[in-house]
Amino acid sequence: MKRIAIVAALLLAYSGLKAQDCDAIVLPYFNNNVERMENYKSQAPEKFEYRCVFAHSAFSEVDAEPEGAQVYSITDVRDRFTDKPLADDFVVDLNTLSYYGYNFSSFHPGIEGEVYFSTPGSSHRFLKLHSSLEMGQKANAAFEEAINKSF
Repeated sequence: MKRIAIVAALLLAYSGLKAQDCDAIVLPYFNNNVERMENYKSQAPEKFEYRCVFAHSAFSEVDAEPEGAQVYSITDVRDRFTDKPLADDFVVDLNTLSYYGYNFSSFHPGIEGEVYFSTPGSSHRFLKLHSSLEMGQKANAAFEEAINKSF
């Protein structure tokens, strides 16, 4: 019963993020195997939602020049499955951009720190890759908020 309440709370908590496509964000985690992902969703829906929130917490877009931070071109990012680099005119869509689908982990700043990618084709100048600490904190906060709302 508690599991059902948690799942319901998570679904309600993220109903405001309907534009966020969890399937698109998380599918690469399952090596693009839809059947495996759907099985995971049915077996552990709260874990699937957590993976989605965690991956969604990986990024933000900014316009300000990051002082002292590492800045890469978006073309340095490569698709995990095809090894093709993203195009210079790549348009960032945070609702579908998957942390798991590209080689972002090879740029990851670790526990603390930030990495930026110049995104001349997007509406913002930079894509910010958050530290793993910040990703986890954001995901945990959202998860806890959803649980607290259910009780």
